[in-house]
Amino acid sequence: MPRRFRAPRRPVKSLGPDCFRLMIDDDERALVARLFDQLRGLVTEAPATDPRLRRLFPTAYHDDPERDVEYQRLMRDELLASRLASLAEVELVLTREFLTGDQLASFMRSLNAVRLVLGTLLDVGEDTDPSELDQEDPLFVEHQVYAWLSWMLEHVVGALRQGLA
Repeated sequence: MPRRFRAPRRPVKSLGPDCFRLMIDDDERALVARLFDQLRGLVTEAPATDPRLRRLFPTAYHDDPERDVEYQRLMRDELLASRLASLAEVELVLTREFLTGDQLASFMRSLNAVRLVLGTLLDVGEDTDPSELDQEDPLFVEHQVYAWLSWMLEHVVGALRQGLA
Protein backbone atom coordinates (compact mmCIF):
# COMPACT_ATOMS: atom_id res chain seq x y z
CA MET A 1 0.00 0.00 0.00
CA PRO A 2 1.51 3.39 -0.97
CA ARG A 3 2.33 5.83 1.78
CA ARG A 4 0.08 8.79 2.11
CA PHE A 5 1.69 12.12 1.22
CA ARG A 6 2.22 14.34 4.21
CA ALA A 7 2.79 18.04 3.66
CA PRO A 8 5.72 19.55 5.51
CA ARG A 9 4.85 20.91 8.91
CA ARG A 10 3.93 24.57 9.12
CA PRO A 11 5.02 26.23 12.37
CA VAL A 12 2.47 29.05 12.16
CA LYS A 13 -0.91 29.32 10.53
CA SER A 14 -3.28 32.18 9.83
CA LEU A 15 -6.75 31.44 11.25
CA GLY A 16 -8.35 34.60 9.98
CA PRO A 17 -8.12 38.32 10.54
CA ASP A 18 -5.78 39.02 13.45
CA CYS A 19 -5.66 35.42 14.66
CA PHE A 20 -2.70 33.07 14.24
CA ARG A 21 -1.72 29.71 15.65
CA LEU A 22 1.90 29.13 16.65
CA MET A 23 2.57 25.40 16.34
CA ILE A 24 6.08 24.86 17.68
CA ASP A 25 6.89 22.22 20.27
CA ASP A 26 8.25 22.78 23.77
CA ASP A 27 11.88 22.21 22.70
CA GLU A 28 11.54 24.80 19.94
CA ARG A 29 9.91 27.26 22.33
CA ALA A 30 12.77 26.71 24.80
CA LEU A 31 15.34 27.29 22.05
CA VAL A 32 13.66 30.50 20.93
CA ALA A 33 13.38 31.71 24.55
CA ARG A 34 17.10 31.04 25.08
CA LEU A 35 18.03 32.82 21.84
CA PHE A 36 15.86 35.82 22.73
CA ASP A 37 17.40 35.96 26.21
CA GLN A 38 20.89 35.93 24.66
CA LEU A 39 19.85 38.68 22.25
CA ARG A 40 18.55 40.80 25.14
CA GLY A 41 21.87 40.37 26.94
CA LEU A 42 23.82 41.25 23.82
CA VAL A 43 21.92 44.44 22.98
CA THR A 44 21.91 45.69 26.58
CA GLU A 45 25.45 44.73 27.64
CA ALA A 46 27.70 44.69 24.57
CA PRO A 47 29.44 47.91 23.57
CA ALA A 48 27.98 49.75 20.58
CA THR A 49 31.12 48.83 18.61
CA ASP A 50 30.55 45.06 19.02
CA PRO A 51 30.62 43.69 15.44
CA ARG A 52 27.74 41.28 16.20
CA LEU A 53 25.45 44.32 16.50
CA ARG A 54 26.43 45.72 13.12
CA ARG A 55 23.25 44.57 11.36
CA LEU A 56 20.93 45.46 14.24
CA PHE A 57 22.19 49.04 14.37
CA PRO A 58 23.38 49.59 10.80
CA THR A 59 25.48 52.45 9.55
CA ALA A 60 23.26 55.13 8.05
CA TYR A 61 25.98 57.29 6.47
CA HIS A 62 28.76 55.14 5.05
CA ASP A 63 30.72 58.03 3.54
CA ASP A 64 30.26 60.47 6.43
CA PRO A 65 31.45 58.98 9.75
CA GLU A 66 30.72 62.16 11.72
CA ARG A 67 27.15 62.30 10.49
CA ASP A 68 26.73 58.59 11.22
CA VAL A 69 27.97 59.03 14.80
CA GLU A 70 25.32 61.72 15.27
CA TYR A 71 22.64 59.49 13.71
CA GLN A 72 23.62 56.60 16.00
CA ARG A 73 23.57 58.92 19.01
CA LEU A 74 20.06 60.08 18.14
CA MET A 75 18.54 56.78 16.96
CA ARG A 76 20.29 53.97 18.87
CA ASP A 77 18.22 54.38 22.04
CA GLU A 78 15.00 54.33 20.04
CA LEU A 79 16.08 51.24 18.10
CA LEU A 80 17.18 49.55 21.33
CA ALA A 81 13.87 50.36 23.04
CA SER A 82 11.97 48.94 20.08
CA ARG A 83 13.99 45.71 20.14
CA LEU A 84 13.57 45.32 23.89
CA ALA A 85 9.80 45.96 23.65
CA SER A 86 9.49 43.24 20.99
CA LEU A 87 11.50 40.84 23.15
CA ALA A 88 9.28 41.57 26.19
CA GLU A 89 6.17 40.89 24.10
CA VAL A 90 7.68 37.67 22.78
CA GLU A 91 8.18 36.26 26.28
CA LEU A 92 4.41 36.24 26.57
CA VAL A 93 3.96 34.95 23.00
CA LEU A 94 6.06 31.88 23.72
CA THR A 95 3.56 30.76 26.38
CA ARG A 96 0.62 30.90 23.97
CA GLU A 97 -0.66 28.94 21.03
CA PHE A 98 -2.99 31.59 19.59
CA LEU A 99 -1.62 35.03 18.76
CA THR A 100 -2.78 38.38 17.45
CA GLY A 101 -1.16 39.97 14.43
CA ASP A 102 0.76 42.42 16.65
CA GLN A 103 2.10 39.56 18.78
CA LEU A 104 3.17 37.61 15.72
CA ALA A 105 4.81 40.74 14.27
CA SER A 106 6.83 41.16 17.50
CA PHE A 107 7.81 37.51 17.28
CA MET A 108 8.89 38.07 13.67
CA ARG A 109 11.01 41.13 14.53
CA SER A 110 12.77 39.30 17.34
CA LEU A 111 13.34 36.17 15.23
CA ASN A 112 14.84 38.35 12.52
CA ALA A 113 17.08 40.18 15.00
CA VAL A 114 18.49 36.87 16.31
CA ARG A 115 18.94 35.68 12.74
CA LEU A 116 20.81 38.88 11.79
CA VAL A 117 23.18 38.57 14.75
CA LEU A 118 23.80 34.88 14.11
CA GLY A 119 24.25 35.50 10.39
CA THR A 120 26.82 38.20 11.16
CA LEU A 121 28.65 35.88 13.56
CA LEU A 122 28.67 33.10 10.93
CA ASP A 123 29.49 35.49 8.08
CA VAL A 124 26.50 34.15 6.14
CA GLY A 125 26.15 35.40 2.59
CA GLU A 126 23.88 34.86 -0.38
CA ASP A 127 25.86 31.78 -1.40
CA THR A 128 25.81 30.07 2.02
CA ASP A 129 24.08 26.68 1.92
CA PRO A 130 23.83 25.01 5.35
CA SER A 131 23.23 21.62 3.71
CA GLU A 132 26.76 21.75 2.29
CA LEU A 133 28.44 22.16 5.68
CA ASP A 134 30.52 19.35 7.13
CA GLN A 135 29.10 18.06 10.41
CA GLU A 136 32.62 18.36 11.83
CA ASP A 137 32.58 22.13 11.28
CA PRO A 138 32.87 23.75 14.74
CA LEU A 139 29.93 26.05 13.90
CA PHE A 140 27.74 23.33 12.35
CA VAL A 141 25.06 23.60 15.06
CA GLU A 142 24.95 27.39 14.78
CA HIS A 143 24.45 27.09 11.01
CA GLN A 144 21.60 24.65 11.59
CA VAL A 145 19.99 27.08 14.06
CA TYR A 146 20.39 29.86 11.46
CA ALA A 147 18.67 27.68 8.85
CA TRP A 148 15.85 26.87 11.30
CA LEU A 149 15.39 30.58 12.12
CA SER A 150 15.23 31.35 8.38
CA TRP A 151 12.60 28.64 7.91
CA MET A 152 10.56 29.96 10.85
CA LEU A 153 10.80 33.53 9.59
CA GLU A 154 9.62 32.49 6.14
CA HIS A 155 6.52 30.85 7.63
CA VAL A 156 5.77 33.75 9.99
CA VAL A 157 5.96 36.26 7.12
CA GLY A 158 3.76 34.00 5.00
CA ALA A 159 1.16 33.67 7.75
CA LEU A 160 1.13 37.43 8.36
CA ARG A 161 0.75 38.06 4.63
CA GLN A 162 -2.10 35.54 4.45
CA GLY A 163 -3.76 37.10 7.50
CA LEU A 164 -3.75 40.49 5.81
CA ALA A 165 -5.27 39.17 2.58
